[in-house]
Amino acid sequence: MTDDRYEVKDKIGQGGLGAVYRAYDKRLNREVAIKRVLPEGGFDSQDEAIERFLKEATALSSIQHPHIVTIYDAAVDDDGPYVVMELLTGRTIDQMVERGTLTYEDFREVAIQTQEALIAAQELNLVHRDLKPANLMVVWLPSGKFQVKLVDFGLAKFSAKPSVQTIDHGDAVFGSVHFMAPEQFERTALDQRTDMYAMGCLYYYTLTGSYPFTGDTAPQVMSAHLKHTVIDLKEVRPDLPAWACDWVMWHLNRSMDDRPQDARESLQNFIMNDQQAPADAAAAPPGGANRPKFVFPEAGQGGESPAAPGTGPVPVVAAADSRVTPTTAPQPLEPPEGQKPSVHTTTHVTASAEPEEAAPPPAP
Repeated sequence: MTDDRYEVKDKIGQGGLGAVYRAYDKRLNREVAIKRVLPEGGFDSQDEAIERFLKEATALSSIQHPHIVTIYDAAVDDDGPYVVMELLTGRTIDQMVERGTLTYEDFREVAIQTQEALIAAQELNLVHRDLKPANLMVVWLPSGKFQVKLVDFGLAKFSAKPSVQTIDHGDAVFGSVHFMAPEQFERTALDQRTDMYAMGCLYYYTLTGSYPFTGDTAPQVMSAHLKHTVIDLKEVRPDLPAWACDWVMWHLNRSMDDRPQDARESLQNFIMNDQQAPADAAAAPPGGANRPKFVFPEAGQGGESPAAPGTGPVPVVAAADSRVTPTTAPQPLEPPEGQKPSVHTTTHVTASAEPEEAAPPPAP
């Protein structure tokens, strides 16, 4: 690096839009993570990549939240633009799910913490657009509790109002196909509800170890999203509270209007149902207007199947009446052996609304 303040140690990650390095901040005597833009990021020019990168850094630096990675610095040197952020010690959600799917107790914390992070981002009109298990880090505190950190807003955008966004830019795909909302494939307007859909896919994955929408190829997965062939979570995890399964499925509604309208509505509904639910985790939840609804498409609904270039319509993936079981048994989240706890602290900051005032989810 041109700036001798930072001593780069090694590369710790790489994605389609950038690489991440472990480094040492000699001025403040601490380890940090440095993210650089890669030239081969799918942009028309390096200037465009730099502009997007610095926009991301500016957006994130304005968010100080216990569940979003902290940005320390951003600049451009002879090697290109870079952003300096906190170095997280932990594992990603997908690495944790490889060990075992989440118990309800751990899922409750993951759901609350991730929705709190998205509330903070959405208050700044920030849409992530690439929420997936690899972008959620789990770190452990000295107390023994875990903390979830949302990372990599590399695809995020500011939008005072919804705007038309495409899923690709040149040859690069913006977003991860198993966690992308139907409107991203349809090249229609994106907003907070797009992130709500992605979180539904992510929650489903953490509880089952499987993607809610599957296929052997990316076009087949796109077809599953668009035709909405998904198995009800209650059939896969009958041990969970029925209301919690409904809550996850609520986020997966095909229509944006049928999902939570933002993270605040999602979190308020979760907390309200969690507080009212019986002690028995598998007991029936309270009914009424406060129970989330999932709209299953009727026969013939769901839109046209997307076509792969030169191949005609893509076959629909496994029918919704197929049966699956969790790929791994539920296991409590535990720190990797020998891992040192993080020094960060965590608080829940958005559960202030009274449960009876929570806006009910839309009816089917």
